[in-house]
Amino acid sequence: MSQFSPETIFKIFVTGHVDDLFALSLLFHEGAMPDFYVVTAIEGEKDRLFDRVTNVDNRQTYVSGPGCAPLFDFLGQTTQFERDLVAREIIAPLNGFAALTDSNFKPVVPVSASYDSRGGSGHMSLGTDRSNRPTRAIVTNRHPRLQELMPSRVSLILKEPLVAKATAVIAGPPSWSEYYRILEDIAGHRNTSLERLAEKGLAARLPLVEFKKAANNHIAGRHGASKRDSSLLADDMMNLLEAREFVRSVVTKWIDDQCGTTFPTDRVDGGPLRFGLDDDN
Repeated sequence: MSQFSPETIFKIFVTGHVDDLFALSLLFHEGAMPDFYVVTAIEGEKDRLFDRVTNVDNRQTYVSGPGCAPLFDFLGQTTQFERDLVAREIIAPLNGFAALTDSNFKPVVPVSASYDSRGGSGHMSLGTDRSNRPTRAIVTNRHPRLQELMPSRVSLILKEPLVAKATAVIAGPPSWSEYYRILEDIAGHRNTSLERLAEKGLAARLPLVEFKKAANNHIAGRHGASKRDSSLLADDMMNLLEAREFVRSVVTKWIDDQCGTTFPTDRVDGGPLRFGLDDDN
């Protein structure tokens, strides 16, 4: 049980690209979820169905709500590195859900935290700050279904470690080995193998075949040079952008099955992708 009163205000200050910070504030506005909400000083406006950042003079953004309390329960008893890990774990479901809503989303990171209550206040440092300029239309708030389906999916991320891991993988740096491993884990969860994900309705067959080929044969793939097929040209194989979209689609369908509802899957990542990845969009 937390040592803090229910009236305590917790804040985990985060940094990242201004578009991603603003996107989180649109998704996790106060009242959207019982445990978390995101507040930002970044200003924006509607751009048809999308949203766009218009003013970044003040980039301050923080996550608040009772879900932040675990970071402060051991204040003074942990190292900064340990506190940073706890803070990243707390905000991981927010990053994970945002990555499901927007293929452009990159995770935000904690930089500091504070609490304020009648009994006192406190502050801690967590990481380093970075800033940048807006570059894109933000799509996380484009569809009312995204807000409607958020509670069930964030709750699943919080409850199920494998779901949390899967959303963290697609929100994190692109990696052939990480992508391959999480697909194997999802296949195991469905009592099957990665090769049979298409039979389970979680993947289309063509991109699944091309993903496996690319993961096993790219220079930065899963295997060393001795196991690669030297006859395959890199330009003919799936690239990491396409792999991320493929894995994101599998994770989305897998979570759909567990939640019993269908998440909007329109892709907004720019130009067309190969291997049938745009067929359903």
